[in-house]
Amino acid sequence: MTGLHALCKQARHATCICGATPDKPCDYAPAGVHLARFAHAERAGYITAAEFASVIADADVFTGTTVVRDVTS
Repeated sequence: MTGLHALCKQARHATCICGATPDKPCDYAPAGVHLARFAHAERAGYITAAEFASVIADADVFTGTTVVRDVTS
């Protein structure tokens, strides 16, 4: 399984609901990644279903606009 920082980088290869284009930070969450972008990345093959599940594993309640904070360590 890949770490959260690497998953955030991989998810940024997909477009986001906020209008961010591939490889650009989310427009309204530059320090993180919208959860919907992880879903788009999973469907596009940038991350696996297991990696996507690991991102949402600790979330009790979330929407597509939920921001996953990127970590560098």
